[in-house]
Amino acid sequence: MNLKTLFYWAVDRAKSGNFAWLNLVFRRVLPFNAPHGIKIVGLDENHVRVVLPSRRANQNHLKGMHACAMATACEFCSGMAVLIRFDMADYRLIMNRLEVNYVRRPAPGDCTALADIPGALKARVNAEIEQSEDGASRFVLPSRLLDSEGEVVAEAQVHWHVKPWSRVRHRG
Repeated sequence: MNLKTLFYWAVDRAKSGNFAWLNLVFRRVLPFNAPHGIKIVGLDENHVRVVLPSRRANQNHLKGMHACAMATACEFCSGMAVLIRFDMADYRLIMNRLEVNYVRRPAPGDCTALADIPGALKARVNAEIEQSEDGASRFVLPSRLLDSEGEVVAEAQVHWHVKPWSRVRHRG
């Protein structure tokens, strides 16, 4: 089974509540995220939810959740939402900017990132791709981070650049 097949098989399992395989795939393909221990805990056609565990690797010098760990969880959650709508075999997906507004210090414990997936996202992006000179779409898919008490502690604006592989000049 190749990686693409395994990924979409794991996504199907996750949509029915079994996240183990998808989390395993992401630990393998995104080694940067592995030390953070981010886990997908909710996934359907409209929403993604991931947990950022409270552990030493994610703490700052004040023993609170580190800002970079929080930003990573927000970016990962938004990215997973983009992957739900766009097949990696057909589209090149690049996060090209991340803006995070840290609202308040999180309460002790795990944090949860949430991203909503607009139903019309794929149609809107494909229309923009057809109309653009460079064959790409640029859009923001926001996410938010809640602390263990359910309070919003960070809001992220995750900027994506999506382009069909057929319009990409240089494949890396």
